[in-house]
Amino acid sequence: MHLVIYFNWMLFCITFGLMLLISILMGLQSKNFFKMHMVVTKFSMLDLEFPASALELVTLINDIFKLPETLVKKTIKALKTQLWLDFLFMLAGYASIFILCMKVSAKMVSFGHGFFAVLAWVQIISLVCNVIENIYLFYKLHPDPVMSKPVIEKLYLMLEICKWGIALIAAVCCVAALFYFWLRGIYSSDSLYYLLIVIAEITVFLVLKKITTKTEQHCLEEFQQNIQ
Repeated sequence: MHLVIYFNWMLFCITFGLMLLISILMGLQSKNFFKMHMVVTKFSMLDLEFPASALELVTLINDIFKLPETLVKKTIKALKTQLWLDFLFMLAGYASIFILCMKVSAKMVSFGHGFFAVLAWVQIISLVCNVIENIYLFYKLHPDPVMSKPVIEKLYLMLEICKWGIALIAAVCCVAALFYFWLRGIYSSDSLYYLLIVIAEITVFLVLKKITTKTEQHCLEEFQQNIQ
C-alpha cells in the first residue's frame, strides 16, 4: 500500500495561512470569555479542554451563567462561535501537518519515509478526537450541566492528550527534519519562495495578534461596567 501523497508547497502555504487567519478570529471570540467567580474573571478554551476534574468543568460553566443575562448570552455566543470556528481551524491545521509530513516523507528513505507517512495519516485520529471534544463541550454548555462520570472524564482527558500529542509530535518531528535538510543543503532553491510566504504569513499573524490583544483589557472593563 502506497502511503505517500505528493503535494506542492503552495498548498501548505494556503492551509497554513487559513489556520493562522482562523486562529485570529477565534482569538477575537475569546476576548468575550468571562465568568462570575466572586468577581468577573476571564477564562480560556484550555480551561475547558484541561479541567483539573469533572467538577471544575461544571463549576466553570455554572460561573458563566452567574453573569447578568445579557452578558451570559454574549459569553455563550462567543464560546459557541469559537467552537464552530474550531471545526474550520482543525481542518486547516491538521491538513497543514498532513502536507508537511508528506513533504518530509517524500525526501526520506527507508525508515524515515514510512515513519513520516504514518505521522501524516494519524492526524485523522487527532481530527476525530477534536470533533468529539467539541461535540462534548456543546453538550455541556447549558445552565445546569451535569458532572460527568469518572470514566467519561478519563476518556475526555485521553481525547485531549491524543489530539494535542499526535499533532505536536508530528509538527516537532517535521520541523526538526526540515532544519536537518536545511543544514545539509538538501533543498530546492524554488522552495525558498514558499518559505518567504510562510514567514510573511507568520509576520502578519503576529502583528494582528498584537493589535487584537490591546482590546482585551477594554473588553474586561466593559463587562465590569455592565455589571455595576
